[in-house]
Amino acid sequence: MITLQLISIDPKIKDTSPKQAAKTVEEVLQATDVPLAVGGCGDPLKDLAVFKEVTEMAQGERLLISSVSTWMDVKEAAEAIGKHGHVALALSGMDLNEARELNRMLYRTLPREQIVMDPSTASLGSGLEFTYTLMTRLRLAAVMGDHELQHPMSSGVTNAWFARESWKKMTPEWEPKELRGPLWETVTALASLAAGCDFFMMMHPTAIQTVKDTIQRLTKEETNRPDEISDWVSLRI
Repeated sequence: MITLQLISIDPKIKDTSPKQAAKTVEEVLQATDVPLAVGGCGDPLKDLAVFKEVTEMAQGERLLISSVSTWMDVKEAAEAIGKHGHVALALSGMDLNEARELNRMLYRTLPREQIVMDPSTASLGSGLEFTYTLMTRLRLAAVMGDHELQHPMSSGVTNAWFARESWKKMTPEWEPKELRGPLWETVTALASLAAGCDFFMMMHPTAIQTVKDTIQRLTKEETNRPDEISDWVSLRI
């Protein structure tokens, strides 16, 4: 997939209009044949206005709209997403109950198959342990029958680049930073993968390829039968 983050719509940056943003999304849709996620700037009012324009322009394209949160008018956002056949990325603030409540709000307008959860991701060095614990709790609750949490789960792995250790020049034992950055993003992604995430927003090509390779190895069908590995001890006395 491609994640298109419409940063220029931020009133503090370029304050690009909703129509201009929709035009950018249209150009990307014309240039690629892979699924597309469209993200806003974090300003709830501006994001909502842009999402309305984008969802209408891209009728039937089934975009992943990133993101719908309790900070905006959830009902209006969900109506625009549902009316034009898209999917909502439900962003909550690292709280299981908030994630559940946001899903409940979306159910009033959207069918379950048009919701992806994002419980927020704190990266390595910024609270990764809490992220892993929360995501695991969400997954276990879903497996144990909590239908309000039985949704695909997204992880904003690019948050790894907010950690100063991922990009800042440091003492020699931390260098080179060109390697340290991708490693920071990779570790954050693999922790989310182990916790049960399905969708990873990533940036560095090397980190992306490493995670792809890991997923392929984990899902590869093994040909060995269990009884063929029972003689692993070869030492003779």
